[in-house]
Amino acid sequence: MIVGLHYGAVYVRSTPMPRVIGALEELMGDSDLARTMERGLEPARDDVTSEKAVRSFAVLPEEDEWITVLEDGHSLDDGGVAEGLSEILQTETLHFAYSDEQVMWSFVRYIDGQPLDAGGADDSDYDVSAMHFREQNAVPNFGVYYEEVAALAGPDAPALEGSLIIVGDVSVRPPIGTEIVTFQR
Repeated sequence: MIVGLHYGAVYVRSTPMPRVIGALEELMGDSDLARTMERGLEPARDDVTSEKAVRSFAVLPEEDEWITVLEDGHSLDDGGVAEGLSEILQTETLHFAYSDEQVMWSFVRYIDGQPLDAGGADDSDYDVSAMHFREQNAVPNFGVYYEEVAALAGPDAPALEGSLIIVGDVSVRPPIGTEIVTFQR
């Protein structure tokens, strides 16, 4: 069994954070999910990310032109978030997924809601090519998990159950201004 990074994130280019959060609200509203401030909700596990009854996101402030959007659950499937945000905001988004467990990485880039390019690797050098892609595209916050960020968000953030404490000695330091936004049916 391989133990390692299993990660997926959406990146939004050159768009102010309040607009990204507003677009997330619109996108989740289209799926009959409403924003909630309730803390400690049970994470909704579902094989299809877009069908989860509860979806929670950590939205990290802009770094190197990218806003990072992390969803709970470590899914490699973004549930339509990258495409939807690109369409609503009429901007570039990138869905980046990486898994040591599955020995692969992949990306899909959208412009104005349309897929522009995609790629990745599932060969023995997948990790090297993934880091090269990440560096070329200045993708920040690689390997940061929603749960780590949510645990540090403070007592008023609508973080999911299981994201309320940090276990172990290693913890991330989310940038000032990070927000947790949670939606439920």
